[in-house]
Amino acid sequence: MSDKRQFFGTDGVRAIANRHPMTPEFVMRLAQASAVVLGKKGGERPRAIVGRDTRASGEMLEAALAAGLNSAGVDVVLAGQLPTPAVAMLSAQLGTDFGVIISASHNPFKDNGIKFVHGDGHKLDDKTEIAMEKLVLGGEDMPRPEGRGIGRITKLVDGVERYVRHAVASMGGMKLDGMRVALDNAHGAAAYTSALALEALGADVQVFHSEPDGFNINEECGCTHSEEIERIVRSSQAQAGIAHDGDADRIALCDEEAIALDGDELMAIAAESMLRKGTLKQNTLAVTIMSNYGLDDLVSRMGGRVIRTGVGDRYVLAEMRSLGLNFGGEQSGHIIFGDWATTGDGLIAGLQLLKIMKETGEPLSQLRKCLKKFPQSARNLRVRSKPPIEELGEAQKIIKETEKKLGDYGRVLLRYSGTEQIIRLLIEGRDVEYLEAQADKIASAILAQIG
Repeated sequence: MSDKRQFFGTDGVRAIANRHPMTPEFVMRLAQASAVVLGKKGGERPRAIVGRDTRASGEMLEAALAAGLNSAGVDVVLAGQLPTPAVAMLSAQLGTDFGVIISASHNPFKDNGIKFVHGDGHKLDDKTEIAMEKLVLGGEDMPRPEGRGIGRITKLVDGVERYVRHAVASMGGMKLDGMRVALDNAHGAAAYTSALALEALGADVQVFHSEPDGFNINEECGCTHSEEIERIVRSSQAQAGIAHDGDADRIALCDEEAIALDGDELMAIAAESMLRKGTLKQNTLAVTIMSNYGLDDLVSRMGGRVIRTGVGDRYVLAEMRSLGLNFGGEQSGHIIFGDWATTGDGLIAGLQLLKIMKETGEPLSQLRKCLKKFPQSARNLRVRSKPPIEELGEAQKIIKETEKKLGDYGRVLLRYSGTEQIIRLLIEGRDVEYLEAQADKIASAILAQIG
């Protein structure tokens, strides 16, 4: 069997609910496989905590997941509708063996997904996911205890309160009295948590898109629709706006001038603050290859460094754990304050940025100016075939020349679309004219070979 993942993507298994692989039958078998791979090896019966977002299909998949876990001898703690980072936090706090989140994040309501965390709240690595897939696809029976060995179900009734207390504690006693904050909950799991935390901290919270009905999650709202949080900030005259995605592990922040910030700008503000205070461990920020090189410029000028990983917050987290770092994230809005979270956490990220506003007395429109983004030149080229990128001889020659010229403060990214006959080219650096000229040269070489 292949050592490449077949169902797991960058963040769990995700598909249209009730279609393979997101069917009750598949989810039951995936649950049984998770019991084998993630459960205790002997001794006490393992426990797993299960949470979900607000999609209507979550109830069906929760039942299938719980049945699969119980049948494999795992006790299940049903936490109900909670953000992904809340389930991760609770898994560690309650001492469970692992946690499961039923969510398709920012996807439309028809989709759903399953993602796992270890007992300490950290996401699985590729090797662990492959081991689970092999069991699911192998066809052999998995352990089926009988009698007293069958797992039981309990319900966690105070999951929201536990998570809100944790988020409030991350502020270290600082209050948000007098601050008006607009909040877009995307009709998702944050509907039960974020406003409570902000209100507990004294903020004047203007809440929008917080009436989940199972079908309206992410519908023209949330952090993937930044134009909405901009509209909300204008209409409510807020000092800041926070928008989540469906499972609230991401954030879009909007300044008082109703202009949204991306993840790079949020990380720049936080990294600068942490470097000034001496709280950024090893003076190092972890980001993905998608982040703008303006971050490298900012952090290096302040005596720090930036390291890069593959796309996905779990790869950022893996690097943070490996190197003992406490801050990182993605341009997409997965921001990880490692002192308080084991995954991207939209609420805690939002609170920490509001805290910096309070500490400095500066509005977001001023704070964001610390990041001077490098210019970019991009091309999306339609191609007739997709040979390995390293076989694009002339293009690779020009890319090497370009990378040498750009040095440490620029990059060339070249990758195929996963769904179309398109190759995507991105060049980033300081000199716009040079970027455009090199992009044209590389594009011409690619099209001459496979266009």
